[in-house]
Amino acid sequence: MSETPPILIVDDQEKLLKLVILLLTRIGFPDVDGVTSGTEALERLRERKYALVISDLMMEPMDGLTLLREIRGDDVLMNTPFILTEASFDFEDINLAHQAGADAFILKPFDMSVLKSKLKQVINRKPRRREAPLAAESALSVDFPMLGKF
Repeated sequence: MSETPPILIVDDQEKLLKLVILLLTRIGFPDVDGVTSGTEALERLRERKYALVISDLMMEPMDGLTLLREIRGDDVLMNTPFILTEASFDFEDINLAHQAGADAFILKPFDMSVLKSKLKQVINRKPRRREAPLAAESALSVDFPMLGKF
């Protein structure tokens, strides 16, 4: 069995940050880090390789969309899978995030089956290339407890 890769959660609301970390731990991701700002997230991403970033959309001073653009604009970080979360998304939010390279969207509060499904979908994507930013699959093959083989 291979080691479960780390996940980074970004949310400016401490309680929600702790809740998401707890949910991910319960579904089989024991290595989850949490930060409360986009700036902190970028620092962590440059210190450690993460299998996935799950970020709140509405944060101050750097929102989730700006964080996503920073990640996609960085040659080292550009392939990091990225999920945006928010209590509600409008069409403009989804369109802008899709253009910026978001892999998925999850509405708060999280439904466990939707969360598991989105995690599988996002982690199984192929790495991005500058000329083809949105790919469908990943070469990552890891056994996640409660989710099965990715």
